[in-house]
This record gives sequence, structure tokens and C-alpha cells, in this order.
Amino acid sequence: MAFITSDVVPLNRSEHGYAALEGLAAGVLQPYILRFNAPLEEPLVRRVLRELVTIYPKLRAILEPGPHRYHFRILPDDHVVDQLFEQAFQVDAHIDVDDPKALEAWHQRMVNEVLPLERGIGMRVRFVPHAQRAVILFAVPHIFGDGMTMMHLINQMVRGLNGMPMTPMPIEAPSLIGAIAPDHWWQWPAKIWRSRQHKVAQARLLKTLNVQRIPRRPQPNFSTTGLRHHALSIGAQEVRQAARKLGVSTNTFQVAAIAQTFLDQAPHDPQAAAVIRISVNMRRYYPESAGHGPLWGNHVGAFLIIEQGAGKSLPDRVRSVGEQMKEGQARFARREMSWTYLLEEFMQVLGRTLVGYIGVQMKRNDRFPLISCHATSLGDAGPVINPPDVPVRIDQFIPIVSSVAPLQVLYEADGRLALPNVWQLSETSPEDVDAFLARLDQTFERLVAEVARLP
Repeated sequence: MAFITSDVVPLNRSEHGYAALEGLAAGVLQPYILRFNAPLEEPLVRRVLRELVTIYPKLRAILEPGPHRYHFRILPDDHVVDQLFEQAFQVDAHIDVDDPKALEAWHQRMVNEVLPLERGIGMRVRFVPHAQRAVILFAVPHIFGDGMTMMHLINQMVRGLNGMPMTPMPIEAPSLIGAIAPDHWWQWPAKIWRSRQHKVAQARLLKTLNVQRIPRRPQPNFSTTGLRHHALSIGAQEVRQAARKLGVSTNTFQVAAIAQTFLDQAPHDPQAAAVIRISVNMRRYYPESAGHGPLWGNHVGAFLIIEQGAGKSLPDRVRSVGEQMKEGQARFARREMSWTYLLEEFMQVLGRTLVGYIGVQMKRNDRFPLISCHATSLGDAGPVINPPDVPVRIDQFIPIVSSVAPLQVLYEADGRLALPNVWQLSETSPEDVDAFLARLDQTFERLVAEVARLP
């Protein structure tokens, strides 16, 4: 367990990376659009959001330099936080949230908002007091919490808006080593060796492949982030039935469809590959004996899906992706992800400046990992963000997180599967992204139709 005082909280390796790349990538912000099924009064929204800052102390944390490393300092819940909250909370009554294009443009502006992490507070709120269906745009930098933390914060917010008590969220700061460490110290050498063998083999394979991507023009600097709200043209129930018929999860079916869309770009290239980075919730891999609580904060890992063969049949494509998804999760369970993550733990020793310098050089020389896209899944969001049987509920939900690589969030809400996208505008045009998303819709429709014809 990392050492926590009454107001100082250490950064884990992920948070150290976010801090080091803050200047280069202009922060990693998670702005979520929450549209409610009823109007909301501004005083109520202000009171509930201000209480959220009280119950989750990291929302009033600042990034502070220590003698050798950065840490979080939790600000006292006093008049200074009141002043910072007033800066963070704004009413945007002029936004036409009934216009999908206006809503998307408003959301994109928030994706590109830069927060002063070393002053606070770690939150931005935009409120639209609609006469029938109010909207809250709720944004938190990733350094203060991951997607699961965001979902819980939103659940607490909905509770508060319905007059229900909100539950304080404890601060924990265990090292991520706890989620990769084997059960016994003497198992480390074998686990590290197997992890390294996998990493070396994967790197060797990637060097032989033509990774398919949305068209891009490498640039030495980042600019702004593009955004598309994209809901599939086909319903969630149809996709779920197709996935069930093939014996896989809806999430696996979606990843297979994304891979197929990339591979369709090079149907005659035997070296073509779709390389998709998959996020993993690492909370489940901490041992129960460690006695951790809910672990609000950042506890996310990842693995790669490397899918080849543009001409594979649908069952073979989905089976291949499904096997890779299971194996990626299994490597975490077997404690065979330690090679990469131990190296990343060591990066903290280098300090924020040196790690930031490495990031700048990687960007300048186009050396960030070569992937088709990053996919992160939130599953069926409705039951998570809405407490049961409350009158005021979120009935439109659009989550996103900024990223240095093209990223899609996969989730279900109100019977629709949505895949909102972000990408770097300096590298890829909106027209190229729109063309890819149109092909993605066609792929889903084609795959679901093919499943329907299977015996």
C-alpha cells in the first residue's frame, strides 16, 4: 500500500504518465454528456455537484511537485474550493441540445478543454437548463479517475438529484504492482520470463505486418481532438442475438466488426492486420487478502488484439477475436503481464521531465505504438449510472475520453449500441473518419445478416 497522509496521495504509474504527458497531449479529459428525462433546477444541480466534490476528495486534488516526484495534494473543503467550483461550473443555456450537430460541437469543445491541474479543481461542468430534458456535461481528467470511477460518480450524482444520500468515496492509492504480482515471491522469475517471451514474440510479429489505420498524416506536434457521436445503424438486440448465436459476447462481436472494417481496407494484402488496443479493468486482479476497497482512481491495463486474414469467414473471425480476448484477460489472471508493467513502474524513477521529454521525442519521430485504434468498453451503461426506480434518470448518455490515438468507446444505452470516436485532427480529417464509420455500419449490417443465414 502506498503511503497516504491526511492530504497527500501518491501517484501510481498510470497517473505519473498522465502528469508527464500533460503538456504534450494537453491533458486526457473524460467529458460525458448526461441528458435527463426531466428538467432540472440550476440551484439543485449546483448543490449536488458541489457535494460531489466533497464526497470524492480527488476532485479537489491538485498536482503538486515534491522534492523528487509529483503527488496529489487534497485541498481543504473550504472557500478556496468554493471559488474554484464556481470557475468549474458554467451554465450554457444558449446551446441547442436538441440539434445533434450542435450537441456534438459543444462536446468537442469540452474534449479540448485544458484544466490547470496544479491549481484545481479536477472537474468541469456545463449545464443546459432545458425545459423538458436537462443536460449536464460532466468532465474529469483521467489522472483523477478512470471510466469505472466516472460511472460511479455519475451514479452518485443521479442519486443526489433525486434527493437520495450520496456515499463518500474513499481514497486508496495502492501500487498497480499488486494487480500483476504472483502469489509468491519465488514465482516472479518465471512470470517475468513468460511475460517477456510474449512481448518479444508480439513485437517480432508486428514488425512483419501492415497495420491498417484510418488515413493519417504524421505530425511533429499534437493539435486538437476531433469527435464523432456515432450510434450504430443496427439495433443492440439484433447484434446481441447474432453474438449469442456465435457463442460470444456482444463486446467481442463489436471488436470483431471493427477489426473486419480495418481489414477490408486491404483485402489482397496477406500482411494486413487490424491491431486493436483493449482496455482492462485491473481491480479484479488485486488479491482479496490485500483488503482493498472499491479502488476509485486509475486501475486500468491493456492488451492487443492482432487480427489478420481479410478473407476469413465470419465464424472464424469472431472465434479468432474471441480467443484473443480470452487470452488477453487470462494473461492478467496468470500474472504474465509483468514485463511491460514493471518497466513502466521504473519510468516513475526517471521523473516527470525526462518521461515528458521521451514522449516529445516519440511524437516528433512518430514512434508512438502503431495500432489501428483503441477500444474501451463500458457495457450496458443504463443500470450502472441510474439507480433503480428513481424518477429523474439519464436517458441519453455519451461518454468519451481524449486520446493520442484513434479511440472508440463501446457501450449500450436505451437499446442502441454506440461507438463515439475521438482522433487527432492534425493527423486525420473528419471526412476520413466519417468514411470509416460509414463502412463500420455496413460491416455490422453485413455480419448480422451473415449470422442470420447460418444454420
